Amino acid sequence: MEGRFHLTDSTMSLYRIIWYVSLALGIPGNILSAIVWLRRHVISKNSSVVYLAALAIDDLAFQFFWLIVYDFHCLHGWFCNVMFVLHSSAAALEPLLVLGFSVERLIAIIRPLQVCRIRFTFYKPHLIISALDNHHHRRRRRRHHHHLMIQQ
Repeated sequence: MEGRFHLTDSTMSLYRIIWYVSLALGIPGNILSAIVWLRRHVISKNSSVVYLAALAIDDLAFQFFWLIVYDFHCLHGWFCNVMFVLHSSAAALEPLLVLGFSVERLIAIIRPLQVCRIRFTFYKPHLIISALDNHHHRRRRRRHHHHLMIQQ
């Protein structure tokens, strides 16, 4: 028994309270976020809005599938297997969306005048790689040029 984690009744009760509070806040919050971020005048001004809207929808899907799989004790059958796969997919998609959002913001900092040209970068991953690679080579050339000037 040593080294094993056992959930007591009070721990499970606390866990359920926290989960239901997060559902009560998360479901309406994610719906409201998706509505706000997907408005036409908001989405046309900033490509980061697409990531934020997708993140809100993904969080909503995660909570919905969690509710079906775990709270309704869906453990057997093809429907439960599909719900579990969708729940796992929603869980795996969230960090990828955050990564995409972070890379887009990095490009906006590195290349502020070219962001309009690289808008909606998740459709063009080669632009992300070339922008980062170009920035890296430009910094290396500057360091090399600076090094040559010091030697002279």
